[in-house]
Amino acid sequence: MSETELGGSRFGRINHNAYWANAHLDTRFHIDADMVDDNYNHLQDCIKHPTTGLLAAKKNRTYNYPDCYQRNFEELMSVPKIKNSADVFVDKFKKLYPKTGKARNFLINTDSIVLNYVKPIKKSLRRTLFRLLNI
Repeated sequence: MSETELGGSRFGRINHNAYWANAHLDTRFHIDADMVDDNYNHLQDCIKHPTTGLLAAKKNRTYNYPDCYQRNFEELMSVPKIKNSADVFVDKFKKLYPKTGKARNFLINTDSIVLNYVKPIKKSLRRTLFRLLNI
């Protein structure tokens, strides 16, 4: 299936929100109202579409300022609106995927599945160990 459906991108809004959520986190500047709003929008996308939201977040993740990213993330999680949305997302993810949640996270974190296109399966030792031990 192509990236575009009926003249638009299938995941355009989710990808846009994930991009700006990461752009505000991975910067030397401290959090502000725009950062809170963009991250809240991304969390709402993740609540509505958990796997797609995680894929978009992984696709748009940059590593320009890792220390600043961690600092901004901690400051952002101290905002009650964001903390509540993150908790709702984690609860929904666990409720929707009680048995396959670990596998979904593994596939997303190892770039085995990506947003907007299908990747062929790669046989690797890590994949085999995950299947055998279900880590």
